[in-house]
Amino acid sequence: MEPRRLRGHSAAATSCIASRLRPGIIATAGEDGFVCWFDLRCKDVLFKMDVANGVPVSSLCFKPGNEDIVYISAGNEVKCFDLHMTDSSKQIECYDYNKDEINQIAFHSKSPFLAAADDTGDVKIIDTQQRCMFKTLRAGHKSICSTVQFLPWKNWEVISGGLDSKLVIWDFSKGRPNKIMDMGNKGDAGQCLNPAFIHSLAVPEVDMVDEVGKICVVARGDGDISILNVDTAPLKSKTVKPKLGTKSKSTSKDAEAFGSQDQDRIDRGLHLDYSIGGHTAAVSSVAFSMFGEKGKFIISGGNDKSIKLWDWSKAYEDGLAGHGDQPLRLNINLKKKVNWLCTTPSDSENLIVCDTSSAVKVYTVGCISAHISVYFGLVQSSLNLKDCWLEVKMMEPGVLSCSTCGEKLGLSSNGRLFVACHECNDPICRYCVDYEIKQGRNTCMRCGTPYNNDGKEETDSGEKESGNHMKMASRLDTVEDTGIHARNISTVSTVDSEYIDDSGNPIWKNRVESWKDKKNKKKHATKEKTEAQIPSEQQMEEKPQSIDASQPLSRVVPLPKSQLTPYRIVIIMRLIILAFFFNYRVTNPVDSAFGLWLTSVVCEIWFAFSWVLDQFPKWSPVNRDTYIDRLSARYEREGEPSELAAVDFFVSTVDPLKEPPLITSNTVLSILAIDYPVDKVSCYVSDDGAAMLTFESLAETADFARKWVPFCKKYSIEPRAPEFYFSQRIDYLKDKIQPSFVKERRAMKRDYEEYKVRVNALVAKAQKTPDDGWTMADGTSWPGNNTRDHPGMIQVFLGNTGAHDIEGNELPRLVYVSREKRPGYQHHKKAGAENALVRVSAVLTNAPYILNLDCDHYVNNSKAIREAMCFLMDPQVGPDVCYVQFPQRFDGIDKSDRYANRNTVFFDVNMKGLDGIQGPVYVGTGCVFNRQALYGYGPLSLPTIPKASSSSCSWCGSCCCCCRGKKSVKEKNLSEVHRDERREDLNAAIFNLREIESYDEHERSLLISQMSFEKTFGLSPVFIESTLMENGGVAESANPSTLIKEAIHVISCGYEEKTAWGKEIGWIYGSVTEDILTGFKMHCRGWRSIYCMPLRPAFKGSAPINLSDRLHQVLRWALGSVEIFLSRHCPLWYGFGGGRLKWLQRLAYINTIVYPFTSLPLVAYCSLPAICLLTGKFIIPTLSNLASILFLGLFLSIIVTSVLELRWSGVSIEALWRNEQFWVIGGVSAHLFAVFQGFLKMLAGIDTNFTVTAKAADDADFGELYVFKWTTVLIPPTTILIVNLVGVVAGFSDALNSGYESWGPLFGKVFFAFWVILHLYPFLKGLMGRQNRTPTIVVLWSVLLASVFSLVWVKINPFVSTNDASTVAQNCIDIDC
Repeated sequence: MEPRRLRGHSAAATSCIASRLRPGIIATAGEDGFVCWFDLRCKDVLFKMDVANGVPVSSLCFKPGNEDIVYISAGNEVKCFDLHMTDSSKQIECYDYNKDEINQIAFHSKSPFLAAADDTGDVKIIDTQQRCMFKTLRAGHKSICSTVQFLPWKNWEVISGGLDSKLVIWDFSKGRPNKIMDMGNKGDAGQCLNPAFIHSLAVPEVDMVDEVGKICVVARGDGDISILNVDTAPLKSKTVKPKLGTKSKSTSKDAEAFGSQDQDRIDRGLHLDYSIGGHTAAVSSVAFSMFGEKGKFIISGGNDKSIKLWDWSKAYEDGLAGHGDQPLRLNINLKKKVNWLCTTPSDSENLIVCDTSSAVKVYTVGCISAHISVYFGLVQSSLNLKDCWLEVKMMEPGVLSCSTCGEKLGLSSNGRLFVACHECNDPICRYCVDYEIKQGRNTCMRCGTPYNNDGKEETDSGEKESGNHMKMASRLDTVEDTGIHARNISTVSTVDSEYIDDSGNPIWKNRVESWKDKKNKKKHATKEKTEAQIPSEQQMEEKPQSIDASQPLSRVVPLPKSQLTPYRIVIIMRLIILAFFFNYRVTNPVDSAFGLWLTSVVCEIWFAFSWVLDQFPKWSPVNRDTYIDRLSARYEREGEPSELAAVDFFVSTVDPLKEPPLITSNTVLSILAIDYPVDKVSCYVSDDGAAMLTFESLAETADFARKWVPFCKKYSIEPRAPEFYFSQRIDYLKDKIQPSFVKERRAMKRDYEEYKVRVNALVAKAQKTPDDGWTMADGTSWPGNNTRDHPGMIQVFLGNTGAHDIEGNELPRLVYVSREKRPGYQHHKKAGAENALVRVSAVLTNAPYILNLDCDHYVNNSKAIREAMCFLMDPQVGPDVCYVQFPQRFDGIDKSDRYANRNTVFFDVNMKGLDGIQGPVYVGTGCVFNRQALYGYGPLSLPTIPKASSSSCSWCGSCCCCCRGKKSVKEKNLSEVHRDERREDLNAAIFNLREIESYDEHERSLLISQMSFEKTFGLSPVFIESTLMENGGVAESANPSTLIKEAIHVISCGYEEKTAWGKEIGWIYGSVTEDILTGFKMHCRGWRSIYCMPLRPAFKGSAPINLSDRLHQVLRWALGSVEIFLSRHCPLWYGFGGGRLKWLQRLAYINTIVYPFTSLPLVAYCSLPAICLLTGKFIIPTLSNLASILFLGLFLSIIVTSVLELRWSGVSIEALWRNEQFWVIGGVSAHLFAVFQGFLKMLAGIDTNFTVTAKAADDADFGELYVFKWTTVLIPPTTILIVNLVGVVAGFSDALNSGYESWGPLFGKVFFAFWVILHLYPFLKGLMGRQNRTPTIVVLWSVLLASVFSLVWVKINPFVSTNDASTVAQNCIDIDC
């Protein structure tokens, strides 16, 4: 007989409890927010309580001794209900002390304490008698705390387990752990597919302890059931009591004690695993039997859809080896995963099972004689089950079952399979449909479509019905994920660089010609076919749609004249005032301090020049708006395939130990889940370190993506990087109307925690490299064991054909790439890795657009690509756009942004200004490229040089004297003249694809030649053909079976030799800041770029927030600028031939390469105040009225310019001030070292590195902010700061000794010195660290005021009387001292 089914819930049942005082009464909780009460002697539900308003109920329990009081947990709240009240659904108490979702609650059997374990890893102990929080148990679990139980034999102890595989015994009177046991530390770090998470705990009740013992049963994620005596010889772990906001730390001795003693105790316990017939997947629930001899059996249920009954006592006492009988007594196979189970007392021997369906199953169990006999209404031929165990199956395999109750669907009146809803084909039986209609729910629970009133199916045509059946069958036959990822690492494709095409024939010629012929034929054929097939009525209907589609996808929003005009006027006025100011400064030298005066004037002139370079590119700032709805209306018409352009995503990483794999994986997951057609998205991950850790973590990421991607798209969550999504401190229930969201979010969070454990296990395993190197699953050596000498590797983890998520939908392509490296080759770091990805992606997918991201920059706005496509796919704007740059935004930066890590002024002011000229500069990440621009082609609007007439000159356009010494035009072939003009035109761009058609045969054969293409793009016919496909797509002539081999070939280390890679095409080599060079070359070819700033930031990343790391980041950027300045690509002289780079754009690029040289005058200028104070001289003569007006006007113009910039940009005053401060800090430190290092590297070939040494750290929030790392870059600013402080003290000392007339000049000098000190104040804070939490400003002012008051004290000299002082002075005069 099948189990009895109790129906009352409309969603999955999550928990159940059985009454001990009222036999046969049970309560069940569900994801529908209801608690249902059943009497097993009756047929229907007794009554239902709406306790959570639709929020899933995760756990419930009785109050010991008073079962009229029941506690439930829903969300982050614990609620109490009294069954005796008239309205029992009205809560009498509510506790919301937990910060996240509660997983389980438990009540103490002897005291009024209730424990609640939540997703933050904390356990809250609540005093229900005082109705207040008693203790918070934290720092025991690093992940979700999933289960908790009080130890009935200990008044003040509670035990908890979590998804960090930790079992923690707490003394909740003191709020600290007594013992921590790691269930996952079994020496098998490599086996991390099924981590030993702790999902459930069972401890005997008070009246069972004497018979059962002081044990604890642990349900583990690896399928193991551990039975432990937690009370024998407890080992206390000496932990430091954690401070608020910090994590507890254990000493190394404690760790050793735990590793040796605790682990031995865990291993000595009884383990019931798959080797003796146990669970093959995670065990979700365990319980002691309450029927017969209480506690004699342990009952477990798991994710392998089975329930098992264990006779554990003899096996625990004797051990499995000494116990002749196997402890497994019963196995029940289900159709659903088990959520919870419990048993009823001996008067009504029932097993209650809650699985992922809405129906609660009840199995009746009888205890017969000394041997266990289990019956379900079956006629048993023997009662002796000593040597066998019974397996009961609820369903025959292959028969479709109801998704609600698990029964057979049955047949309809016409003899076919019963289908209740033809809209979504939800498998639900007729009985459940009738029950739903009886309860007043007349619509489908999945899609909301109303059921038929007569209860019969709609009669459709046979084809439609069979189609529906096929959809339903395919969905039901999908294999559910078991958490085991079987990956074949040996399938990594590796080919050495010696690969050469053996054909030797110029296949490219035939391919190019055939490609052109096919393209032309397709154009004509498609046009004729379209005109012939579309009826006139349909064309008339489509006219309104085409009119809407013709609207622009974006628009330029100029600044209002009320903001822009005053801004420009003030800039002009400031320029005029500067002219008068320098006239005054030059014509009024200070003879007494001529050297100081001359130094100050030179510095001020350079500062004015830098201001001009920085200011005038901001002359015409603009904003832009996009229309994503118009983009969808134009390219995503209903019922037709999406016509949006494909995009290849590039993610680059090098060292997984410095760039955590979990961060890289979050970036990849956010890309795979982006709101864009899956067949248009391909993600390429470049592993330039050839690390097996990166490869394995990417394999885990691909497996987790099958769950994460459909979850993101189903509920439209933001952001789509799980680490940052789950860490948001927001109400995730806001605007979420789907009742299943809470359930699926909860399950997804658990899946992500399991995924994190697996990835972190890989990281822990990779900390120590084996002596023989890493080995793959098939026993072969990992090809990248030698990071400097290894072949190229490509592995396609996910593809748009064959890779599906758990719902059967296609997933985007995910490709792992590690380019070949050999000694003796120059690999060009990140730029070389990006160029390798360009070639690989061109061979495999060849999307027309490319987006590159750093490994720590995740997609924060899932519609970011659509924002970019509004520019790139707009026929009016897109043809001339080389890239769309998004601003960089960062997480994890301190609120005050001490070191200007956000770069707000640059991204919100300077970049907007450049967008009004020729576009923003490329900043290295968050940029969507036009692939044709990377190939060196010119824009479609590239000006065409007109054909030369017979009377014109190719140089000046006329027959003048400039041609006297040359061959006359008549004597020279006109075609040669025209071809020469074309070649001159190609100096700025290789060629324009649209112009190929206008060339004659001779020009085309010269342009499209083997030598021309191979010298430019390299020896790959497949890649060369892909460069000619303006709209992307894999070449038709390419053989799919050889694409991987061709892709391996284009990433060989010798492929770029004697080509234009890194010189004219791709990412440009020659500087560590390859981003500036790459964008500069594109702008020189006539392209323009776009700055896109959506309301929700498109991408977010991480930035170094401590002083030393920040300075070294700035040092690298400045060094790259110096390298460009000393190269042939310097904007001062490069790119004038084509005339396509606008002058204001050139000024902006000049500013990007000369700003490091500002450090030289800045160091001198910051030293002048101290020198003036120490010498008593000043750089400015006595001011006249005119000079005072000039100085006042200059200061006012600076202030007004800044205020007006703040007005139109929206930047805060604090951000502007931080930017000014770090301009000085970086100028006197990192920029100064970059200038010297750049000259040494470029002129002398000496590469200098500055070491960084960590000194201290902090565990609090933004603890990295207080990390102090000493480096030589800190020496110059420290020196300037100390010298100025000493100068201020010396200045006051001199003023006190010189009399009141010296206080006037002192004011100007001290003001100048304080200007330097205030700008270096953040540097001083970083230098001093936390200083025992004493504010730095207190220390600074204490030193200054103490020095000044000491000098005043000495001057007043209160301990010497006036007469004594005059006597001393007279004696001095007599002595002639």
